[in-house]
Amino acid sequence: MVERLGKRLMEAEEVDATLIARRLDAVMAEEAAMRRRAASAPVANVAEMKMKAAHFRQLMGHNWCEVDIEDLHELLRSFTTFQA
Repeated sequence: MVERLGKRLMEAEEVDATLIARRLDAVMAEEAAMRRRAASAPVANVAEMKMKAAHFRQLMGHNWCEVDIEDLHELLRSFTTFQA
């Protein structure tokens, strides 16, 4: 959604750009909250740990998505609390 709105914003006229920018800000805040919840969620096994790591690796590979350092700390903390 962020990527799609960002593309629309780049092509929009002034009035539409204002409306799209507001929506984009709201969607980005929602995605940041979801990333934080995903980062801090506990993992139950090694497969979940690998899946979670792959997800964040993919997020960091996109130029349009910035992963906060706090999210990375939460991600690593969730791995250190894993009990095999």
